[in-house]
Amino acid sequence: MSSTTVADVERAVSAAFPTEWAEDWDKVGLLAGDPERVVTGVVFALDPTRAALAECVRLGANVLVTHHPAFLTPPSLVRPGRGAGGVVFAALDAGVALINAHTNLDRAPSAASLLADVLGLTVSKPIERRTMPMSHITVFVPATASERVVTAMLGAGAGRIGEYSGCSYTSAEGSGIFTPGAHSAPTSGGVGRSAGGHSEVTSEVRVEVVAPRSRARGVVSAARAAHPYEEPLIVATDVEIARSVARMGSLCTAREPMTLEELAVLAAASFGVTPRVWGPADTRLARIATATGSAGSLIGDVIASGAQALVAGEVRYHDALDALEAGLCIIELGHDVSEWPLVSLLHRAVEGIVGLDPESLHVLESKPGWWTPQQGRPE
Repeated sequence: MSSTTVADVERAVSAAFPTEWAEDWDKVGLLAGDPERVVTGVVFALDPTRAALAECVRLGANVLVTHHPAFLTPPSLVRPGRGAGGVVFAALDAGVALINAHTNLDRAPSAASLLADVLGLTVSKPIERRTMPMSHITVFVPATASERVVTAMLGAGAGRIGEYSGCSYTSAEGSGIFTPGAHSAPTSGGVGRSAGGHSEVTSEVRVEVVAPRSRARGVVSAARAAHPYEEPLIVATDVEIARSVARMGSLCTAREPMTLEELAVLAAASFGVTPRVWGPADTRLARIATATGSAGSLIGDVIASGAQALVAGEVRYHDALDALEAGLCIIELGHDVSEWPLVSLLHRAVEGIVGLDPESLHVLESKPGWWTPQQGRPE
């Protein structure tokens, strides 16, 4: 029998799609359930719906991993009924843990080419230009203890930059100058002013790391616990850093030039839906942007990238009008349709857990919850 726990599944998802990539308003990770419970099976779906929970029960699975979270604002009441509170109640009542990766999955480099691959486009670069909120933590420490302090901070969640982990910076040695007080217990030197009336001088290095703002206090506490000084100098500052490869949206090129109408027909055939198209049908396209889900916040970046069309899940009406005025055409697939391929990435992140039976993993079929007269009703 597998000894994999719900916490192991959450760690696997977070390792593939780090939580610091998510928007600060987002809710990602384990939102409901016992992290210590042994996993009997995992179901993967786009949304944590009652139908998905029913499938978990039918398949004997006690973990539901989705792209969309069960809630963005925690429900004030968890009881039978509609809404987020009702879904959470149903999950807990069925013994099913809810785990998700939302905007952190949207930014994953592995997600960048999903729409492009379906459409036969070639990805050239990410589109999003916004910075990433982080905390910058600086510690002054004797060189002999620097490795211990760095290890402690990394263990508390510091040092992840894009696809790189364990990142830190240690400067050359300098001089730390201090005068121990009457009631101090310094690591070096005596209490009060040293002989000759001079302050103590100790060789120190400067260690720097970055961490998600939500983990800054824990990183500072870890540094303090590992530090040899009674009163170490540890400074945490909120900063903005450039995003690396973990960015939303992709700028792509087509293998052969095409018109907007040809791209729309291709999208309809590739995804099996009738998309909504904004822009002149005969517009010639050389550079095409793709983005999953709601893409309104990316339109300025898409225009700046030089793209002539955007294929996305959806945009708001006035955002679409602004885009057209700037010369950007838009093809809306439907929010859910554009994100179907993301479910496969969630499955891939979990299937690598050692000791977890592949037969206990189940990916639910993706189909739209809406229809148009042209494409017919969903079965």
